[in-house]
Amino acid sequence: MARLKGERTYVPESPCARGHSLRTVGAGTCIACRNQTETNRVAAFRTEYNARKTRERVQHRPELALKAKTTRANETPELRAIRLETAKIKQREWRTANPRHVGTTASKRKYKLANPEKVRADCIYRRVSKMHRTPAWLTPDDHWLIEQAYEIAAVRTKMFGFSWHVDHVIPMQRKLVTGVHVATNLQVIPGIDNIRKANRFIPA
Repeated sequence: MARLKGERTYVPESPCARGHSLRTVGAGTCIACRNQTETNRVAAFRTEYNARKTRERVQHRPELALKAKTTRANETPELRAIRLETAKIKQREWRTANPRHVGTTASKRKYKLANPEKVRADCIYRRVSKMHRTPAWLTPDDHWLIEQAYEIAAVRTKMFGFSWHVDHVIPMQRKLVTGVHVATNLQVIPGIDNIRKANRFIPA
């Protein structure tokens, strides 16, 4: 029936040995089992697979470079800004999702060794900015609530296996609107969401 209707897949009366229930019309093979077999094959020969893909990309590299150059030459300033911002966001998301990757660790270490004054200046600027945006009228209970936010972030990081950050709902460093370092302006969110939010204020 599925072949007559022109469909490429069908659901058999009984599943396969692994319990999957979707097969191809042509060969009658289980789609999930076929995909898993291909995944296992690629994982077993990852080095050879990557080398082959690299050779294939090298052949088309001049063509792709010319296409990218032409596209970027004709793009508007608005599209260029969007492209660069999107690339930065993807890069930050990847680094956040792979904090222990060899390339990420090496890149961070290389930057810190090459720019110790910038790293020190950024840390001091962040500390001073937070100090200036912390009201003097905070009570010990208020300071305890702030500490609890950072403790919750640390607990969630250990519990879920990925980074959680303490984010300021209203950023402390903006030209039009600035927030303060108080418990009511803090939220504990995944690190990827915090990096994606950056220094923007997103009203509820």
